Amino acid sequence: MSAVVGVGSLLVAHGLGYDAWSWMVWARELAHGSLATAGGPSLKPLPVLLVSPLTPLGDVGPFAWLALQRVSALLAVLLAWRVGARLGGTVAGAIAALVLAISPDLGVTALYGSSEPLLLVLVLGAVDCQLSGRDRHAFVLLGVAGLIRPEAWVIVAVLAVVWWLPVRRLDPVVLESVVVPPAIWFAMTWLGSGSPLTQLRGAPGGYYDGGLAALGGAAGAIAAAALALGAIAVIDAARRRQREILLIAAVAIACVVIVATMTQLGYPGTRRYFAAPVGLFAVLAGVGAAALLALVSPRVARVAAPALAVLIVASALPTVISTARTVSVARAQDRDLAQLKDAVALAGGRHAVLAAGRPAVNPGRQTALAWLLDAPLAGVQPTWHSTTARPHWHPPAIVFSGPRRRAGPRPARPQQWTLRRLGRAGVWDVDLATRSAGR
Repeated sequence: MSAVVGVGSLLVAHGLGYDAWSWMVWARELAHGSLATAGGPSLKPLPVLLVSPLTPLGDVGPFAWLALQRVSALLAVLLAWRVGARLGGTVAGAIAALVLAISPDLGVTALYGSSEPLLLVLVLGAVDCQLSGRDRHAFVLLGVAGLIRPEAWVIVAVLAVVWWLPVRRLDPVVLESVVVPPAIWFAMTWLGSGSPLTQLRGAPGGYYDGGLAALGGAAGAIAAAALALGAIAVIDAARRRQREILLIAAVAIACVVIVATMTQLGYPGTRRYFAAPVGLFAVLAGVGAAALLALVSPRVARVAAPALAVLIVASALPTVISTARTVSVARAQDRDLAQLKDAVALAGGRHAVLAAGRPAVNPGRQTALAWLLDAPLAGVQPTWHSTTARPHWHPPAIVFSGPRRRAGPRPARPQQWTLRRLGRAGVWDVDLATRSAGR
């Protein structure tokens, strides 16, 4: 059922976001043996590796990746229910699923094909495996999660040490879960950029400025009422010495601290990077709700449980409304992308656009245009912070200028450059830019 709903959601909106289009470009390049990661966001190996075999099929790869994220979002909610129910009963499972479902970023990341829904499936699946006594499976899932988020490397390494101390023997599966993901990440970074250390990179905009700002973003990544319930779960677990719940809390807090520290050190950070701890906090919220309701009579609990759910939804209502509005924006961006294809055709097609120079476009559509043109990301000029004095792009180039609100700043047009209008395709103005004579 989750698969049907997830795939069916592609009929509502089917466009990828900035980062996701970059992974599609890199997946295609990897399939051709020519990976070039310069000119885009930081690399995430897992989507590139998963989509690469599908790139010979054209747009099947992007659609398959997007469908996977939509399905993963639904599976993540189901896993939150399953893990919460195993730890605290039916009410805990229901509250955990509710908290995750209305979290600020789950719907948005699924809508635009970001990797966070799949990350949540891997992390919550690992917790479920650990609760079932399948520790090696849990390590494998967390290891794969390390191909999406590098802070998972630290978590897996620490958990491996904790697992090793009582048994004092090396397990090859556990060891591979620690070593292989960072090795793949650095190898692909080296292959794509010529250096294994170019990890501290992201598109210039939309990121936190320092660790304190990142911590503030973490607090806003989940409903306030859910955070309070999670705190209750930790206090109750400490009193009862419930190691599983305390371990979940420790991992969630460690993830937040690591992301904030990385941000302070210069690694790009944004709120959706807290997706994994949000999933764990959702489980803790469910357990905390069950512990709170256990203090009253069953008759009162039957009334209090739905009231608690309403309180959680009410505390997250602005987020729910914002997510609903994002769907209409995504549908408009789908139309923009279709019209961008028309704009490329109006300019003479792929070969004509690339022959004129490195095309320029609103920054939010750099990666999508690179996909349409079968070009590397560095082969398209994004106009971040573009002004007349500092346009941040150079002629000769065919310039695609679309709506600022949905695609980012339009390319600025200095007077010393000659612009010849080629036409208009939907919302896109298409111009040929050259330097004026004598300059």
